[in-house]
Amino acid sequence: MPLRVDAALSPAEPLPTGFAAAVVVDVIRATTTAAYFLQAGAGRLLLAGEVETARRLAGGGALLAGERGGVPLEGFDLGNSPREAAALDLAGREVVMTTTNGTVAALRSAAVSPQVALGSLANASAVARWAVGFDSVLFVAAGREGRVALDDTYAIGVVIEKLMGLAEVELSDPARLAFEASRADAADVLAASAAARALEPVGLAADVGVCARRDALRVVPVMKGRLEGALTFEGAVF
Repeated sequence: MPLRVDAALSPAEPLPTGFAAAVVVDVIRATTTAAYFLQAGAGRLLLAGEVETARRLAGGGALLAGERGGVPLEGFDLGNSPREAAALDLAGREVVMTTTNGTVAALRSAAVSPQVALGSLANASAVARWAVGFDSVLFVAAGREGRVALDDTYAIGVVIEKLMGLAEVELSDPARLAFEASRADAADVLAASAAARALEPVGLAADVGVCARRDALRVVPVMKGRLEGALTFEGAVF
């Protein structure tokens, strides 16, 4: 039987049910940054939908990371920058993260699927190797401001392309659309996206180049459970 692949490209659409696994993609920048946090040695990553939830969960000494509108949050230890994360030594640390779009998409995905991973261009091949272990996979784009995002659609297509090299797949129309979009150059597509343009006025445009690097990492953030309204993730190497 072929591996069944679907994609929810707009955060405004209800997520379909019945999929064994879900892959959340917010390539600029949450799911890219999350992978870099775990690559930097973080022992556990907690994704919270609300700022207040993140602050409460970090009360035990965890690092707070996140943004709203692309801007790092006041009083937080870290922002949502993969460039920043790549330079850190987080050995054994716990990171609590909340972002505008990505963490919300992760929470939505966990409501419909028992297995959730965070995907990006940085770990595209590794995510495909994780996903091939299931009989059905739903890709969930975080999107931007409630609408379809060029960058997330493209990144989903890249992971689907990698998956097609590992198994026979059956693509839904949205999954096929994402796959067809993946034929362009990553740097060009991401630079043209609204998410990338929004980082320019806040001085974070250099993050886009890090987000565009394919297969820089082998670590996949995989959901391990829930904690007080948040999702817990740990890194697995594929």
